[in-house]
Amino acid sequence: MQYSYKYIILGGGMACANAAMEIRKYDRKGTLLIVTQETDKPYYRPPLSKEFWTEPDYPKETIYYNISDDESIDILTGTTVKQINADQQTIEIESGEIYQYEKLLYSLGGAPKWIDGLESERVLALRNLKDYRNLRKLAKPGSKVIIVGGGWVGTELAAGLKLNDMDVTLVFPNEILNEKRLPRMLAKEFQQRFVDIGVSLINNTYANSYSVEDNQVSLTLENGAVLKADILVLGIGLKPNVELAEAAGLEVGNGVIADKYLQTSNKHIYAAGDVLNYPDVIIGRNRFEHEEQAEYSGKVAGRNMTGAEEVYNHGAPLSYTNVLDISIEGVGEMSRNRDDAIIEEVAGGYIVYYLFKGKPSGILTYNVKVDMDKAREILVNPPKKLDELTRMLRPI
Repeated sequence: MQYSYKYIILGGGMACANAAMEIRKYDRKGTLLIVTQETDKPYYRPPLSKEFWTEPDYPKETIYYNISDDESIDILTGTTVKQINADQQTIEIESGEIYQYEKLLYSLGGAPKWIDGLESERVLALRNLKDYRNLRKLAKPGSKVIIVGGGWVGTELAAGLKLNDMDVTLVFPNEILNEKRLPRMLAKEFQQRFVDIGVSLINNTYANSYSVEDNQVSLTLENGAVLKADILVLGIGLKPNVELAEAAGLEVGNGVIADKYLQTSNKHIYAAGDVLNYPDVIIGRNRFEHEEQAEYSGKVAGRNMTGAEEVYNHGAPLSYTNVLDISIEGVGEMSRNRDDAIIEEVAGGYIVYYLFKGKPSGILTYNVKVDMDKAREILVNPPKKLDELTRMLRPI
């Protein structure tokens, strides 16, 4: 059987939801279908590693976007797309049904990177609500949990689980926790907060493989050491889901390649969210896995699918974390030459200006709030003299 829609969106995350809302804002009548592998309707993901663990009374039902209440939007949950036929402008789902589109949004995100080991409910990556529910079912006070990866999600979850009275070990490849983003002095301060609450830290090592026997996980590190726990959480990065796009003939490369309008190499198909590789107006062509990127790219893609020709000019998407009373926000390149930086102490916190070839390439705040749009302006139009940087951003 074949169906026809004006717009089809593949995915179920933040980019998908924001695109759908923008499409409906600019085209009230065009038929719209969302197809997602998840059994849940589109929802807001950040609380999975944040508020769900730190705020007992957080209203979990509020994470769902209200597009699920819009009767003019059809949503297929728990549905896998088998293929995209770009020439025929159709998608085929696993059941064999065909859906035709005029415009398609490819917002399939990515899959968590993995290590060797057989599938087990006791080994997971906190990527979606299914993962959260599984972790919540298994994780009880006193549970031993190993988290591999020292990024935002890994550190947020380590803190959240420890505050829920679990025995937490965090394994990460760097000498100091989060030193990939933070100058050494701030990385040491950040790490000390985890030591203070009793998180066990194992640095300078990678995880090789795991096994599960009698409800116990054994994690083997690259140095041969074996750690044992009740639960293993992997937070070692994301691999963009490009397989369907590549098979459909779209240009791919660290994501799905799109132009400044978020249009792919096929004029009927757009891309947004974690899978999007686009020409950032500040940093240059790149791919980002951040909340703000998903929101803004979804909105612009949605508007352009309705006929607009809007350039995606929201450069240097914001990345942030709030963990253990530490608030960090950043825009631009923060992992390149992180120790070649100007650090300004202000209002009890710090503003860090990362430098590359004598110019600011990224700006990060640590326990201080500034106007991040102003920070982006500095990256686009930096002062002629570097000593002027510290007078350009003020706390708000």
